[in-house]
Amino acid sequence: MLGVMERQQGFFDAAWCAGLLPDGSVYSLLAEHGERIVRDEDFAECYSAYHGRPSIPPSLLAKILLLAFREGLSDQRAMDAVRFDLRWKVALDLPIDHPGFHPTSLVHFRARLLLHGKERLVFERSLELAGELGLISGPVEQILDSTPMLGAAAVQDTVTLVRAAVRKLIDAVKASDPRAARGLRRELRFDYARPRVKPEGDWEDKDSRTALLIEVARDAARALQAVEGDDTLIAHERVGEAASLLREIVGQEFEVDDQDVPRARGTRRSRQILSAHDPEMRHARKTPARPFTGYKLHAAVAADVPIVTAISVSPGNEHDGQHAGALVDQQPKHRRPRRVIGDTAYGNVEAREQLEQRSVAVLAPVHSTSPKDGTLPKDAFQIDLDNDTVTCPEGKTTPIYKTSRHHPNLTGERVARFARTDCEPCPLRPRCAPGGQRDIRIRRREDLRQAALRALSDPADREHLNRTRPRIERLLGLIVYRYHARNSRYLGARKSTLQAVWTATLVNLHPIGAALRAQTA
Repeated sequence: MLGVMERQQGFFDAAWCAGLLPDGSVYSLLAEHGERIVRDEDFAECYSAYHGRPSIPPSLLAKILLLAFREGLSDQRAMDAVRFDLRWKVALDLPIDHPGFHPTSLVHFRARLLLHGKERLVFERSLELAGELGLISGPVEQILDSTPMLGAAAVQDTVTLVRAAVRKLIDAVKASDPRAARGLRRELRFDYARPRVKPEGDWEDKDSRTALLIEVARDAARALQAVEGDDTLIAHERVGEAASLLREIVGQEFEVDDQDVPRARGTRRSRQILSAHDPEMRHARKTPARPFTGYKLHAAVAADVPIVTAISVSPGNEHDGQHAGALVDQQPKHRRPRRVIGDTAYGNVEAREQLEQRSVAVLAPVHSTSPKDGTLPKDAFQIDLDNDTVTCPEGKTTPIYKTSRHHPNLTGERVARFARTDCEPCPLRPRCAPGGQRDIRIRRREDLRQAALRALSDPADREHLNRTRPRIERLLGLIVYRYHARNSRYLGARKSTLQAVWTATLVNLHPIGAALRAQTA
């Protein structure tokens, strides 16, 4: 049952010490305006209206969680701070002798938020409050960017990955049918009580290692055969998910030869699933020199005020531009931007087309078309899409054709091919058409690319892009460094999203606190 905060002060209330808190701190903000930032009634859907004992007030747990993310504390240390830190007691409006709560209270609170889809509630409340204070109103211009979020799970090798997936399947079966789990263990060759420990054998010898890998794969196949052969067992959601994960891992790590013997795939293969404990994290690169393993944190911020308006988390190998539309869709229609600003990742045709469907303009650099061999780039040619022609720097014009007249082109790409009679005598031939003839490829949505180039040719828009886009870097820096979101604290994309959303709320509290102080000054 939903519990609520009591507002009556007592003799031992820490509120008497509020004057000791520095002005502008998050502690004084929560102490003075906590009821405007987070309210018990906001969480009513997460609790029974009539049954059970009154819960710990959810607004109190939400404030504790905010402070824990701010300080980078574990659940245990956060509850120690509730018990011993006077600043926390003042911020939470607790008496000085309050003993705190058990650390699992935060575990259950986060699980309740995820179960009821309320992990974004406090973030959305911060945006509503920002709107009430006049910090954001209407469709303001926004900036998009992303930053790596390192996964919490370790990258597992083939043996550990498969064994961990088998153990996960055994645990799922045990939760559904303990007797079936005991029978499953008896059918397997290896013991899975400690899946991180490799089976006994000479792993240094190549032949012995190959034989052991074959047995590891066969043991996983035996587990799958036993579980998938029981229709009642495989019907359980958790068992079905564990079996699907194990099958995917086995298919990723092994291939079957002509004699139906499983063989480990080559070491240079591209691995998707890196950990059975967090199958969603991926190997990725933010830049060619910065590889990482985990997720990407995507954010949209208002261009004229430091407010995070949308945030999401995706596997690290997904392209930034794929999530531009989703960041816009997160926001209510009255607050969606008319234009977004981004780096080159948001300047490709796919991202522009996503945003065009949502009536959102894009101001972002376009990928360079400069060939590596130093020949003249595509941008040196004048492309007239109205008349379907292309004109070269020397003034020669050629029409745009379909790449094949007899077969449909699924990509929608077309080509403009200059005649040899135009290219061979041309003085620019060494730099333009070394082979004697120049082709210009016209993409399916070349109109979006040409519109972007026209926008970037405007000195005012170019200067606005260069001045405005870097503002998001500071807010992302606060999220990942000041509030410790560079490393995910949890396993899985959804729990990592919870962490990202709550740290973004802390960023929003900076301008919100300043506006509230100005209001009460």
